[in-house]
Amino acid sequence: MPSHKFEDAPAVDSAAFRHVVGHLASGVTVITTSSAEGNFGMTASSVTSLSADPPMMLACLNQGAPTGQAVSMAGTFCINVLGQEHAHLATQFAIPSDDKFKGVNTSQGLTGVPVLSDALAHIECEVVEEVTGGTHSIFIGRVVRAVANEGAPLTYFRGGFGRFEFVRDDEVYQRARQQVLDRFYAPGDVIALDDLAQELDVETSAAFYALTRMTTDGLVQRDPERGYVIVPFDTRTSDEAFDARCAIELGVIDLALGRVTQAELVALRAKFEAMEVQLVADRFVNFDLYLEANLAFHEKLVSFAHNAFLSSAFGRLSLKSVMTRSFGSTPQSSQEFINVHRQLLEAFETSDAPAARSSVRQYTELAKERVREILKHTGGKL
Repeated sequence: MPSHKFEDAPAVDSAAFRHVVGHLASGVTVITTSSAEGNFGMTASSVTSLSADPPMMLACLNQGAPTGQAVSMAGTFCINVLGQEHAHLATQFAIPSDDKFKGVNTSQGLTGVPVLSDALAHIECEVVEEVTGGTHSIFIGRVVRAVANEGAPLTYFRGGFGRFEFVRDDEVYQRARQQVLDRFYAPGDVIALDDLAQELDVETSAAFYALTRMTTDGLVQRDPERGYVIVPFDTRTSDEAFDARCAIELGVIDLALGRVTQAELVALRAKFEAMEVQLVADRFVNFDLYLEANLAFHEKLVSFAHNAFLSSAFGRLSLKSVMTRSFGSTPQSSQEFINVHRQLLEAFETSDAPAARSSVRQYTELAKERVREILKHTGGKL
């Protein structure tokens, strides 16, 4: 619960507060969306990347703003990242107007929202969660399309625009995540935001960032009534995830094997080599780097099918969460994981379908069995 020991202190003047927080440099974006009532857009700087796997973004919009209300209704939005030469767009979309899009080049995005054609980057999102915080709504969005152009981003600092420097609370997130992996909390425990901030000796905002990222990792889930709850992890969870990956990759073999280009095979081998050096003599050299390389290897393999539906299904498997909760709980592993990946790589290089299918199935069983071994030492749950 929040402390009330300073309740007799003078109220902070809102103008003074705006001046102080103006010292926090922020990237400048225009959030756009579309509804039955038309197109909406507003300048926003409270935007940040939340997760790389799966790709997630976080945007905070005023609940009273028409754009914030439209995003809530539409369930989709686009983050248009402005370049240093786009201060006029930031100003135009920050001022109330009957037609904020007047004179602005736009196109229709994948989600149907208006995209600012001249922006430095576009990130289209589907809202997966909306959280109320004071006067604002915090929209957590799953990225469905991301495109970037050359250039330098615009920032807002002390009332003016400038160059960009972005710092995230990654270190706090890593510490919080490690507590979960080290079973500092039991399955089903509630992590209170203020308690986590106190335990880590950080600001509440940094603890919130860590909890939100762990939510996208699948380590915790947000219960509307209880708060942030540690997600139990058991063999059923891992079996279903690995079986689903197996099914997708067997489908990729049927669709793509024999038609994979040499450039794609070279890229797949590079992913394998990046993974290989992170698991040596049955131990992870660096688990996080191994996990990143492992996921990149399998994402590349799935991409050989050139099928957006398969790639999307693969991205929703939460494999990062499954592997982090299981393999990441101990530095020990098995060199067989590298061996079977090598076999799978070579099967693709030689267009050997039976060998490729065998390797995919073997890897699936290895992964499921390794999780069972780990769970034996934790009472069946992590």
